[in-house]
This record gives sequence, structure tokens and C-alpha cells, in this order.
Amino acid sequence: MEPIKFNYEYSNKLRIGFIGCGAHAYRNVYPTFDYAPVDLVAVCDLNQERADLYKTRFGAKSAYTDYMEMIKKEDLDAIFIVLNFDKNGHPLYPKIVPEILKAGLPVWMEKPLAYTAKEGEELLELEAKTGQTVLVSNKRYFYPTFVKAKQILESSTFGEAASVSGRYPLTLSPFEEKLGERTGLHWFLDICHPMSGIHYLMGDVKEMMFIEHQPSGNVHTLLKFKSGAIGNLELPSTQADTSPLERYEIIGNKENVVIDNAIRLAYYRGSKGSGEYGKAPHYIGDNPLEGPVHWEPEFSLGQLYNKNLFLQGMVQSVNHFAHAVLNDRKVERATLSDAVHLTKIFDAYKNNRSGNWITIE
Repeated sequence: MEPIKFNYEYSNKLRIGFIGCGAHAYRNVYPTFDYAPVDLVAVCDLNQERADLYKTRFGAKSAYTDYMEMIKKEDLDAIFIVLNFDKNGHPLYPKIVPEILKAGLPVWMEKPLAYTAKEGEELLELEAKTGQTVLVSNKRYFYPTFVKAKQILESSTFGEAASVSGRYPLTLSPFEEKLGERTGLHWFLDICHPMSGIHYLMGDVKEMMFIEHQPSGNVHTLLKFKSGAIGNLELPSTQADTSPLERYEIIGNKENVVIDNAIRLAYYRGSKGSGEYGKAPHYIGDNPLEGPVHWEPEFSLGQLYNKNLFLQGMVQSVNHFAHAVLNDRKVERATLSDAVHLTKIFDAYKNNRSGNWITIE
């Protein structure tokens, strides 16, 4: 990651408009601007009072209830969008992002991208047609633990990643035979959380097959990747609330990487003490420098890396987008194409019965 600067240290900043004045944006997005080259020019929300509050709180110059009016009246370099869902639990982004791209502005947006892969593919075509860039902020492309794990996986010593195992609690609703699909999947859209991390580390999924337990909605999924690697993802929706939320392990050539609860990273390598079976006297390797390595934040210091905005990759996501736009280049992580692939995974769960192999086109 590039060295962090405070907002006031940047001489060149993006002039941005922000669509959405909700709680998630308040907690997790607006505060990132303290560490990014952005100048918040205007905010927009359907609720004028809320827009005015955010304008004052975060130092914007103007507040609007119509985002197209904001775009027409303000001299903007980019748009940030954080929206809720419609009455059916579907993301609102496909209804708004097209107009922004056609207006000639790059977009940073929250996830999930869309309710169907078709909607995502239409946005992807429009992105290419307009020449703009879109970042869909699936955070695990920027988590420090995932970024470091990616570096390890790409090292010559790790070897090619052969398999991955993941765990993240989600509930899959039953397949409805009359409709030919599943409904009530508002929260299952969060499949983008575990799958974005797996996708970042392992690449595109080629095929998948899942089995489910109803009525709990617990799921086990087998994955085949285009790289030839294999994997599994457990979705234990009925796990204890006090349980760690998620865990991932990637196996290479006699080396493993484990990401535990998103903030702890373990790199297993080397060997145990020498000696034949039944007579080995020491469990620590003959060369301790080749043994396991563990990283975790210590929380006792006032370092930026102890802030949740950094632990969850939010600042890194905003900076990746801002620097790309300022330097007239496309984003390289959490791309619109990445998000479309994740939406195809969601479609596979939504549109299929369990127990069959599904090809991800």
C-alpha cells in the first residue's frame, strides 16, 4: 500500500459528489475522505433535511435531493454512491449508475452491484462504451490480511494455490418450484463478502455445486476454479453469534495461509524438528526462521492501521479509486467485471436446485 497522507497534504484532489446520506455511509465512507485526495463538493439524498445535515457534518458546499441536478450544476470529477435496497430487497445501483456514466463521470459505489448478472453485464457494457471506470467496493479486495495473503500466494516459495476453504454465515432460502427460483434473498446478496475474498485470492470460478440443509438454510459449496484449483465454502447461518465471523485457508506447495476473522493472518511454512517417527524430540523446526509467521493488530497504539476504516480496507478502496481517476487509469481491483462475476455466483444459488454442478459463464 502507498504511504498514507492526510487529506490536507494533497495538492491535487478529486472534486466529488456523494449520493446517499445513510448510516453506513456515515460510519464507513465519508470518514475515509480524511485520508484520501478528495474534495467533497456536494451531497445528495431524497431527504433534504438529511442532506443538509451531511453537508454541514462533512464540509460539503451544497446539498441536493436530485442527483442529476447536482451533476449538472456542480463541476465534479467523480461520483460516490451508497444506497439502500428497493421494496423487493434489490440493489438500486442499476437504476442510477447508467445516468452517471452517460454524464461522463467515473463511479465509486458500494456493493452489492445488482440482483441479477444481466443487470451487471449491462453496466459493464456501458462502462466500456462511455470509457469511464467503476469501482464496486467489495472490501476484501483491500483488507490488509487478504492483500498480504495475495502477496504470499504469488511468491515463488508458496507454489501454485491448489485449494481453498472458506467459512461465512449466510442463510439460503428454499428453492420455490412454482417460480423456478429462490426468493427472500435480500441478505444472501452478501455472498459477495466471502466470494470476493476467495475470488481475489483464487481467480474466477469455473464450476460450482452446493448442497443445503433446510429449514436452517446452511449450505456447503464445492468450487472449481479456472486455474484448476479446487475449494469449498461453508455457509453456517445457525452458528453461534459469539463465533468468529469468517475464516479462509489456502493450500500451496507445503505451505498454507490462514485468514482468521479477517484481522489475523498466519503463514505456515517450514518443518517440525528432525527425527524419525516416534523418536522426534522437538516440535520446533531445526531452523526457526523458516517456521510459521503470525500477524495481527495490537490495538495498544494510536496507529491508523488499528482503525476499522483501514482494517476493513475502506480507506484503501477509496484511495485506489481516487488515484486511478486522478492519473487517468482504470481501477485494477474491485472492478465492475469482478462484481459481475460475484453476481453470477449469486445467480447460481438463486436460480438452481442444490446437488447439481453449475457452470459459471
